[in-house]
Amino acid sequence: MVQTTAFILGATGYIGGSVLVDLTKKYPDFVYSALVRNPKDNNAIEALGVKIVQGSHTNFDLIEKSASESDIVFNFADCDDLPLTEAILRGMKTRGARKDGTKKPILIHTSGTGVVTHKPGDPNDRLYDDLKVEDIKSIGPNQIHRPVDLKIFEAGDEGSIDTYIIAPSVIYGKGHGPVRIITIAFKLFLKTFLQNKQAFQPGTDTIVWDSVHIDDIVDLYFLVIEQALTPSPIRSAYERFYWGSSASFQWDALITEIAVRLHKKGLLSTAEVKKVPLEDYPNLAILSKNSRTVSNRALKTLGWAPHGRSLMESLDDEIDLTLSQL
Repeated sequence: MVQTTAFILGATGYIGGSVLVDLTKKYPDFVYSALVRNPKDNNAIEALGVKIVQGSHTNFDLIEKSASESDIVFNFADCDDLPLTEAILRGMKTRGARKDGTKKPILIHTSGTGVVTHKPGDPNDRLYDDLKVEDIKSIGPNQIHRPVDLKIFEAGDEGSIDTYIIAPSVIYGKGHGPVRIITIAFKLFLKTFLQNKQAFQPGTDTIVWDSVHIDDIVDLYFLVIEQALTPSPIRSAYERFYWGSSASFQWDALITEIAVRLHKKGLLSTAEVKKVPLEDYPNLAILSKNSRTVSNRALKTLGWAPHGRSLMESLDDEIDLTLSQL
């Protein structure tokens, strides 16, 4: 029997590593390969029974070749790298054009709910429902992540590739991958707050985002994988787009709770949250824009049932875990 081949980009990351560990358990007969940039991570990936493809995100010929040899490609690596995505798609289209009985290749790409970030008061600042195709089609072409998403939608509708996009919201919880186990968002915020000895928030608006526990988002990936591996009627690529959101939260409330906890640990000079001009901290720009989504496609068509602790319930553990990794 011909074995299914899977090529993974982002295997050392928080999401990709967690999914990969479970992939090798649930689908042990797959033949896995992964692009790894840093040789020091090779042993951790090889221990999972995964072949190393050594290279960077700019080794386009290597990436194209690996994609052309794979039944399934997972891109957890970079949702804004258009040249990288184009190299993946070129390879997959080559495979999809073969007339030797090779099955249509599958791309499972990771985007993010940042694609619908808007300033309060912007006409586009609203709730986006992935079960409503027009909601997803209406997202502006200049939004973050959008150029890559549009290229994937285009490839998916051409017919030689089955494309799937999962767009997680703010992810929290301890990952179980072989290399990175914490979310980038918390690491960025805590590091910045600790450097300044005070927590702060750019702007004065109450900003709303969505969140999802790492275990729940991994569950969603597997539901999508099962869907992708099951023959189904041809659908628009926009009907293969899934938000990964389970609950909403307010950034100001979250930062206030973080400040209180870090102050109690003696790591901040005050528990007060300072309001600062956005231009002073451009790396925290997401704290000034809303991102509101509802994951009805996963909930209603795949039976996704998020069950992890809420972000606030997990906050003490999240802070301790992040501090241990700084």
